[in-house]
Amino acid sequence: MTPPRSTRLLLALYWRSLRLRARLERALADVPDGVWLGLFDREKLAVLDAQFYAQATEPVEGGRAGYDAAEWNRQGLWEWEAAAVDAHFPPGGRVVVTGAGGGREVLGLLGLGFDAVGYEPNADLVAAGRRVLAQDGHGDRLRPMERDAWPADAGACDGVVVGWGSYTLIPGRANRVAFLRRLRGALEPGAPVLVSFFVRGNEATSRRIAQVANVVRRLRRAEPVEVGDGLVPNFVHGFVEAELAAELAEAGFGLVHYAGAPYGHAVARAR
Repeated sequence: MTPPRSTRLLLALYWRSLRLRARLERALADVPDGVWLGLFDREKLAVLDAQFYAQATEPVEGGRAGYDAAEWNRQGLWEWEAAAVDAHFPPGGRVVVTGAGGGREVLGLLGLGFDAVGYEPNADLVAAGRRVLAQDGHGDRLRPMERDAWPADAGACDGVVVGWGSYTLIPGRANRVAFLRRLRGALEPGAPVLVSFFVRGNEATSRRIAQVANVVRRLRRAEPVEVGDGLVPNFVHGFVEAELAAELAEAGFGLVHYAGAPYGHAVARAR
């Protein structure tokens, strides 16, 4: 039996209201991240990042370990890192690792025969990594650096690894490009750089977070955030391929390899 027209209209309104409620819930779920992102300036984001890495852990050998733990840093390169280095870096070359954490990439590269040295802005990770490196017979392979900057004493090198995900932690396109330009100065034409990053997720969510954050930033008369900025819980910027390629190109690099999985990473060569 066909229900009365009034019933059909009422039920149609009901289903429409459910869809509207779902959209509103998704939109409102992004408000807290946007508000906090609007309130945190670069200095506060740096403190947040240090607090995150002081307590964060990752699965290791059936348990969990912090980024300062020996068992974490002795794992060596991830499979995708090793593949990129093998395909694009000159064997045995001098490689600088920035954002090196507790030295995982440095230890991995040394094990593959590279002349590797790492730089890290987190003093606690530098201290922990130096202990591990010293235990393994590697002295002066991990040094402090200024956050989001190219280390002044790095010197010329045959390739650069921008440590696992650290590029995604730099707020602001201008700051990222400035970092890459200084990095470019240490490389000869054709030399490689490996960059890893978060791949941007839902574009609509990214835009809502940026809209909310920039309302707060305008009230604070602070620099705006960008679409792709987020808190997870520390600051990250998620990329799409075209955006990353444009930043690399502006800094004097040509993109030669891009992959969104198993972790976002790209290899570019100095022009």
